[in-house]
Amino acid sequence: MFPKVALLAFSFLAVVYGQQVGTSTAEVHPSLTWKKCTTAGGCVTQASGAVTVDANWRWLHNVGGYTNCYTGNTWN
Repeated sequence: MFPKVALLAFSFLAVVYGQQVGTSTAEVHPSLTWKKCTTAGGCVTQASGAVTVDANWRWLHNVGGYTNCYTGNTWN
């Protein structure tokens, strides 16, 4: 039987090897402020946050580069 420690070590190495240094431009999340408006009090800022673009603009990355995983209205 294969030793459990060796199996664990090889599994750990496989995960570490799968991680590569990125070379693409980092995502930028546009800021967005939420406000609550009433007729009596006007508009009051409730929270500030950031917007994340939908899946159409998410990319699959590999060692050689990246590719869009969505074309038109369908997943590739």
